[in-house]
Amino acid sequence: MSVHIESPLGFTADFPEHTQVLEDSTAGPNTEQYGLLGDVLVTVIKDETSVQGAPQANGWAHLMSTFYIEEREGTLLTEGELNLSGKAAYAVVVGYTDSAGSGKVAATVGIWENDRFIGVVVIWPYVNPEIEPRLGMLKEIVAAISVS
Repeated sequence: MSVHIESPLGFTADFPEHTQVLEDSTAGPNTEQYGLLGDVLVTVIKDETSVQGAPQANGWAHLMSTFYIEEREGTLLTEGELNLSGKAAYAVVVGYTDSAGSGKVAATVGIWENDRFIGVVVIWPYVNPEIEPRLGMLKEIVAAISVS
């Protein structure tokens, strides 16, 4: 069973059962946020005015990751194409410590699909170095989002 979302931002998503749709996005206008099991926060951002193709979607992912690298004093864990069927999806994954002192992982992902762009930021708790970054989980989340 999954939670089907049809967003006015121009995407659909099929997230896992028990996904919570957060009524008020803390990320600002043209964003929506979802809480997934395991304290995973997914923010979807409509930003078509600054991205006009797959290479710019990659640049967007890098630009958004600088917040976690510079402001949160994070460390780049990995980056690259997620190799998902039917879409270009480039991720930059950063490990950082939040204001409460907890380890977190932030993945900024630029998605180019159907000649349209959508940005995604996925944040989850850092569990241990043997399983982080959880790229399989990230791929499943990004694969569940379709730009219409």
